[in-house]
Amino acid sequence: MAGLKSAELRTTAAAELKQKHTELQRQLAELRLKAAQGAVEQPHRIRQLKRDLARVLTVMNEQR
Repeated sequence: MAGLKSAELRTTAAAELKQKHTELQRQLAELRLKAAQGAVEQPHRIRQLKRDLARVLTVMNEQR
């Protein structure tokens, strides 16, 4: 789920957005754990996941 686009997210159903939100949170938590252990291979991925998560939350709030 790299590089989510806001336009794509706006056409997504609310249930699917919730699922993406949960998945992104899980991935971010795993990556942060690996980073704390010093075993992360792609440190830029943390920033990318945080931005994707923010995009999903923004679209979810717009739909409310």
